[in-house]
Amino acid sequence: IGATWDPDLAEGVGQVLGRELEALGVNMLLGPSLDVIEDPRPEGPGDLGVRTFGGDPYWVSLMGEAYIAGVHDGSNGRIAVIAKHFPGHGGSDRPLEEEVATVRKSLEDLQRIELAPFFAVTAGTPGSAPGITDGLLRAHIRYQGFQDNIRATTRPVSLDPQAFEAIMALEPLATWRASGGVTISDSLGSRAIRRFYDPREEVFRGHLVARDAFLAGNDLLLLSNFQSTGDADEATSIRATLAFFA
Repeated sequence: IGATWDPDLAEGVGQVLGRELEALGVNMLLGPSLDVIEDPRPEGPGDLGVRTFGGDPYWVSLMGEAYIAGVHDGSNGRIAVIAKHFPGHGGSDRPLEEEVATVRKSLEDLQRIELAPFFAVTAGTPGSAPGITDGLLRAHIRYQGFQDNIRATTRPVSLDPQAFEAIMALEPLATWRASGGVTISDSLGSRAIRRFYDPREEVFRGHLVARDAFLAGNDLLLLSNFQSTGDADEATSIRATLAFFA
């Protein structure tokens, strides 16, 4: 889609997707990717390939906004669109599913490239225009030099309330969130998260991971591959997490 340089086509594809998903009863879409690929590495670790619209913040913004508008129009507003991977995966060097990536960029640098497409699709209140996203999916990415201290590294943004608050204080994100925009964690049972909590991957306590993600400001928690150590299955772990929260 990005290779066409045609926002009308991006919107048309979104309309078809919205219409077909709505007909199936789907009411939430985890996408599209608004990541900006700065350094394409075909077949390399962490490369997003055709999962994103390209390498220019302006065009990723334009195409992403058109695509989101199409999904909303095609579904008659019945599908919530969740743009990802906030605040931007394009500068990382490894697959988010396998390992928590570290990006060496300040908050100022992020605003110029990675955050630009997310600014574009939050420049209004949810529901005010078709191209405004309903939510953002927060990536398991940590940042070195985030607050201009090159020696300091954040926790994964999906689990770091201070880093998240610093980003969400920026406009238009602050107004968008105050008007009902939601944030969703990336998969809390992914191998990246398991390795972050236990590099040897021997123990996984799902209810504690979910607690950390909730306290970090995630409105919704994505519990996929979410089987704790010692539990018979994923459903058991999810029920135990709900009981723990209660």
